[in-house]
Amino acid sequence: MTIHEIARESGVSIATVSRVLNKGPVSKEKRNLVEAAIRRLNYIPDDLTRRNLGAPSKAVAVLTHSMTNFFSMEFAETVIARYGDAGTIVYLCRNDTGEAEYRCLADLMARGIDGIILHDPPLDNFESGLFAKMAQRVPLVVVHSFPEAYELNAVVVDQNIGMKKVMAHLLELGHRDILFLRNPYGFSFDLKEKVWREELTAAGSPPPDENVLSLPDTDREIGIERTEDALTALLETGRRPTAIFAANDIIGVGALNAVRRAGLRVPEDISIMSHDNTILASSYRLSSVDLKIRSLAHAAVDLMTYATEGFDKEPRRIMITPELVLRDSTGPARPA
Repeated sequence: MTIHEIARESGVSIATVSRVLNKGPVSKEKRNLVEAAIRRLNYIPDDLTRRNLGAPSKAVAVLTHSMTNFFSMEFAETVIARYGDAGTIVYLCRNDTGEAEYRCLADLMARGIDGIILHDPPLDNFESGLFAKMAQRVPLVVVHSFPEAYELNAVVVDQNIGMKKVMAHLLELGHRDILFLRNPYGFSFDLKEKVWREELTAAGSPPPDENVLSLPDTDREIGIERTEDALTALLETGRRPTAIFAANDIIGVGALNAVRRAGLRVPEDISIMSHDNTILASSYRLSSVDLKIRSLAHAAVDLMTYATEGFDKEPRRIMITPELVLRDSTGPARPA
């Protein structure tokens, strides 16, 4: 890919493309044309000279969707600690949207990054082919959950097994009216919802669509308030499920606050099962699915080491099996 191709795609001169790439003076209209063409073509700049940047001999980046999500923080902290022992610098970037992720990746590539760990990335750049293209130039490790069709180095949580354990636990306790609370976007949330539907249907209680609450901003701390407000509004209508599944611990704490705010007891009136088993779950005594965050981080660093040192030429996939951690928030379904 050259600036000549970008110039043809955007309908501007090569000089204009060069000014955009080097952050020189150019009209907003032409800059927008060039940036749109760059995005369509999945253009990635050539590496800059490390000496000019004053960059260290080794540097990796961690891209994650939120800096106020306890899962992301624990994951990033573990990676930083591992690399710190080896004298490797770790850059942190946010990839909450495909566009933000692309801009960050392009900048990292220009700086000559040695490897990139993508934690729970949005699907946009899988589907566009960007990750496959980048993996030919720099080691990539994808962490958490993503479609198996993409052949990349990956540390994957077996969401299917984790959710089957959740549903087996709740069904054994007699729960059939179970709300599903989730973030509107994300492959891992889609996987959880799929298993929730399948298991309830197999138990003879297919869930109606209104039993799914899609709550914005629930991948970050503000999601606690968002969840509490939305669930409070539902409970004020008189709706009384016997159980709630919260697709992460942020949602779980918000659900716990809402149930208590309504004057109801957990788990006697409504059970709450959460997901991720971050410090939030242990602090609020929530039953939760333990994704073994530190194990995920260590496995990601190990896999990146194999890739950067040239030990592995073919993509590898490491599977992590989650476990249930039962605390005070789940109990038998209340009598009808």
